[in-house]
Amino acid sequence: MKNAVLLFFFFGLFVFTAKAQVGAYNTMVGVTGGTNVGGTVKQFISETGAVDLLVYNRWRGWVGALLYEHHWDIREFDGLEWYVGAGAHYGIWKDGKGEPPWVYKIDQDYNVFGVDAIVGLEYNINHSNFYIGLYWKPAYNFEEFTKLWEDEAAVTLRYSF
Repeated sequence: MKNAVLLFFFFGLFVFTAKAQVGAYNTMVGVTGGTNVGGTVKQFISETGAVDLLVYNRWRGWVGALLYEHHWDIREFDGLEWYVGAGAHYGIWKDGKGEPPWVYKIDQDYNVFGVDAIVGLEYNINHSNFYIGLYWKPAYNFEEFTKLWEDEAAVTLRYSF
């Protein structure tokens, strides 16, 4: 909970100190919450392609995911777009601090790595610099005790500049 409060504080500080540019954007910074709680930075590298870095807390451990996403406008709804993508992740749970569901009692460090897919929707709120989104991100781990995480879903609130 303390980490989420810090993320919201820094996000708010950033929003009030950043120079607003309504219209085209290259970078988005935001928070994510759902089965995971964390932050996101999305950088567009082309008109429709973006690299998205997610860093989040799950099961009292930390996971970082780097994804490539391809965006398409939904012409029937102004400001709404959808995207699909793929990437990789790495997660860490420290001895005695995490509660991953694949262990009965954590008495050692756990690290996982694997590949991710992502599909989502993103909506520009009233043609402003704020975006709200929803995504589903299944992941496959190469560690034999974790395998598939099909339940990662979250809502994002992002600010573009």
